[in-house]
Amino acid sequence: MTVTHPRGAVAGRGQRGGNVSAKAREIVAEGSAQARLGAALRELRSRKGLSQARLGAAVHCSGDLIRRVEATERFPNRQLIEACDRVLEADGSLLELWVAAEEERRRATSPRKERLQPARFVPEASESLITRWVATDSPVLAELPSSDGLWVTDQDVLVAEATLDMFRRLDHAHGPGHFGAHLSSYIDSELSSLLSRPAAAPGVELDRTRIATGFLELAGYQAVDSGRPGWAQSHYRRALQLTARTGDRAYGGYLVGVNLSHLALHCNHPSIALRWSQAAVEVIDTAASPATRAAITAVSARSHARMGNERETTELLLQAEALLNSSVVGEEPPWISYFTRAYLADEMAHCLNDLGRAPSARTQVADALEGVGPDRVRRLAIDAALLASTWLRSGDIEQACAVGKAAVGYAARTSSGRSVERIARLLVDLKPHAGQTVSELDEYVRAVLPAAAITLSRS
Repeated sequence: MTVTHPRGAVAGRGQRGGNVSAKAREIVAEGSAQARLGAALRELRSRKGLSQARLGAAVHCSGDLIRRVEATERFPNRQLIEACDRVLEADGSLLELWVAAEEERRRATSPRKERLQPARFVPEASESLITRWVATDSPVLAELPSSDGLWVTDQDVLVAEATLDMFRRLDHAHGPGHFGAHLSSYIDSELSSLLSRPAAAPGVELDRTRIATGFLELAGYQAVDSGRPGWAQSHYRRALQLTARTGDRAYGGYLVGVNLSHLALHCNHPSIALRWSQAAVEVIDTAASPATRAAITAVSARSHARMGNERETTELLLQAEALLNSSVVGEEPPWISYFTRAYLADEMAHCLNDLGRAPSARTQVADALEGVGPDRVRRLAIDAALLASTWLRSGDIEQACAVGKAAVGYAARTSSGRSVERIARLLVDLKPHAGQTVSELDEYVRAVLPAAAITLSRS
């Protein structure tokens, strides 16, 4: 069964009746966050065939309150939106919109310093979507519609793929910076147009979805790097929703087990990261490539390490290493080709560092730095900062400062917020060891990476 969407696009319904339209799923960019929330509530309610009064009765409020929320005359509380989300089977999308609206409202009424704070990561906004993804193993692609409009062809997809490759290379070398704004603009305009038009053939639909999820994954990664975890979560969720339409369980598992789980780790939720990565492994099993399973297993190891579970961490790292060793170059999907021995060494180094095993972490991070490639400047900056931290943990201040200076040099060549954060954290850890070498590093940071010095002064 299908429902027709604007501009001729058609989307299928899931197996359990969650008739969430493309308009509500993709979250339009126009207007305020509260207006988007009201519009999404109205859209979902209409798709369910419910009047405002019937929805109000189902969530134990008046129909007039529903009307006022939809018209943005009344800002709803969280409990009401959670109830509407359940009744309308919105997969957490209403709650996610409410969080954005609440953040917008708070910033508008808060001092300027608070307005600059990033949107929050809300685990429950993704929990229900992941649960549905786990339970649904069939694609929900619609039949190709007839259209007198402009079809999406192989050539359109090739152009989009080349554009995605360009944005990825810019990100590796420079971080988000000004290019992040261009990426967001492309997603809101060109990519949205590409998704709204009918595909000329089933193969085109599959390729288009694959490219679209690649754009959203990159936008999510850049949002993490820019200190906007709430936006990253929104991009990853939308990517997972698109992937579910094609039935690509391997890529869906990657989004859940690597992207969303890494985001949970980044936001200091290791138990959630572990639960999501374990769910991804169980769902995809051997359907995913060895490198994909290795990457997800490494995230599970990172989660255990963050919680201090050394035995579990070691077992999972050995599993990840064995999986990657069984990988055959050329047979891996392109979206996991980055996960080489150097990237696994990076994951291992972070695990060992979290467990307090500095010498072992140092060995792994040295391997990561050697194999990551000169164009991955952000990764070089982060790993060099980690290497400096391992020397500091071993008590070698001179070496920590020397490697730290190299990390600063890499970070200064990017607009990576995470790189700046790592440098600032290293400087904080060096403070108790004040001396000439530490002072020289501090002066160097202030000269070539002032953003880290500003971050340090605020900490």
